Amino acid sequence: MIPDRDSKSPVCDDITFDHLDLDFPHADVALAVGCGVVCDLTKWLAFKHGIPFAVLATAATMNGFTSANVAPTIRGVKTLLAARAPLAVFAVPSLVAGAPFELTAAGLGDVIAKPISTADWMMNHLFREEHFCRTCSELINSLEPCYFDCPEHIRCRRPQAMEALIQALFYSGIAMTMIGTSAPASGGEHLLSHTLDMMSGLDGRNHDLHGRQVGVGTIVAAALYEKIFEIASPEPGAFPALDRTFWGERMESVRQQYDQKIPSMETMRLKIRHGDLWRDFLDQCRPLLRTPKQIKQCLQTAGAAHTCADIGCSRDRVLAAVLHMHEIRKRPTVVDLAWMLGILPAAAEEIIDRWLIR
Repeated sequence: MIPDRDSKSPVCDDITFDHLDLDFPHADVALAVGCGVVCDLTKWLAFKHGIPFAVLATAATMNGFTSANVAPTIRGVKTLLAARAPLAVFAVPSLVAGAPFELTAAGLGDVIAKPISTADWMMNHLFREEHFCRTCSELINSLEPCYFDCPEHIRCRRPQAMEALIQALFYSGIAMTMIGTSAPASGGEHLLSHTLDMMSGLDGRNHDLHGRQVGVGTIVAAALYEKIFEIASPEPGAFPALDRTFWGERMESVRQQYDQKIPSMETMRLKIRHGDLWRDFLDQCRPLLRTPKQIKQCLQTAGAAHTCADIGCSRDRVLAAVLHMHEIRKRPTVVDLAWMLGILPAAAEEIIDRWLIR
């Protein structure tokens, strides 16, 4: 049994893992019956003990069911670990449809992030020559209209929409497994959720479900892309951050992490100045994205979280997360690009006030 932590819901972290590992039985296979925390802990334990595992998904709540990754908190820091993908994943339609609706809404928030994560992946492909797999990036495209274009069907739990949502979550995880990284399904939008989780670990406040926070983060990331696309060409002198190593003294508090990120950002800085490559970026990424208005309307119509209040946060708490969320991932995202172009920190309050207050 997974223990609660301080009268709160169970969490996937090193403390819970160590507690379960002490009494982990000898077994030939492990079965995770549940969702995010249950799935990740089972995956992690099975990998450590060298046994296969399978999953019975009880709600359409996240895309990690089919992935080989585990996303635990270790010593208070949100981390991504490589494990092994499951042998099989099962889902009973009636069970998934009957799950608490906030879990379904979290699943929508997680899968709606896909346009942002794909654009971030393309950005890294163009500016850093990271491998980009079009097959992986398009794996759930045919399913997207079933939930994005008809979000009211998610709210009413119509079978076709629920089936499309759970399949999209499964295929999203498969894409991550195929490519070997989280790039197909996790970009700058996920950083808001991870940062809020870490803030909760520091001050003891509750945080919302991962997917619900990701949905809000997707609105923020889409708004950042909207502002970036207004720049026809980063002219010399107009964007001071492009004229020096991006991170500078700002990151001294977490220098070890950013020593690994600075070379990636320096590569981006130099290539962004190339006009043809910038135009390629605009041409390639624009068609991949939805606007913040479209994303907010989808979440709102479906009954999912789309404001600060919906995820139990004040404006100032979300603002703090937005201003620090670029500090927790080595792979550059739209958030880093917005800092490089001087869009952040100045636009953070404007974006929150326009898109996340009501």
